[in-house]
Amino acid sequence: MMNEKAVSEAIGFILILGLVLTGIGLVTLYGYPVLVKEQSNTDVRNMERAMIVIQNDMKSLCFKNVPYKEATLQVSGGTLEVINSSDSNSMFTISGGGTNPDIEFHPGALVYQSDRGTEVITLENGAVMTRQEGATGFAMLAEPRWFYDGPTKTLVVYLMKITADERMAKSGMATVRMSLASTNPQVYNPTDQTVVVRYNEDADNKLSTAWKNYLTSSTVGMSGPSAPDYTYTLSGVKKLVIKEYEIKILGI
Repeated sequence: MMNEKAVSEAIGFILILGLVLTGIGLVTLYGYPVLVKEQSNTDVRNMERAMIVIQNDMKSLCFKNVPYKEATLQVSGGTLEVINSSDSNSMFTISGGGTNPDIEFHPGALVYQSDRGTEVITLENGAVMTRQEGATGFAMLAEPRWFYDGPTKTLVVYLMKITADERMAKSGMATVRMSLASTNPQVYNPTDQTVVVRYNEDADNKLSTAWKNYLTSSTVGMSGPSAPDYTYTLSGVKKLVIKEYEIKILGI
């Protein structure tokens, strides 16, 4: 009569091994994507905070007469790129009405593109905005410093231009070094007391919805956009103050 004890042990080992491999497969199939997504979300949240830090450094350069600032940050799960104003496809056009000339302004930008997800974070003209690649929704995480003073009927517009001597992109540890290159304040008295702002977005980095929500908010109070050129207007403006700052990125 044959001894079947060894056969029973072999079958038990095969069953246990099969359960272990099945468990590993299930964790790999369902658990690993969740871990990657959570890591991607963490990287994006960290970059959102880092962009707001850089925005505050730019405000210090422009409004506090600080000559130089630098910020060290961890660029994880993506790439941080500097878009020079001369290479920027987005543009603001500001008209004071009447005989005042139109001011055309290309802001440039700092752009973070996630490698693991679809998130894009942009610092443009003093505002930090986030969007999903291929989606139509945009959100402004930190606003710029435009405002309308009702009692004096004064509209104050701050324009922050980002420039660089060369194209820059970085992953991993990065130190964003910047300085204030120039300041150009301008004061206008609109002859018809109407200010018109037009924003032409970059086709590769569409941020028009975020700017629309901001320009039509209670802070600025513009109406629009009006077709066909999608301009924003503000009536009753006796003084238009435009302060243009050029921020030079020295390195990242």
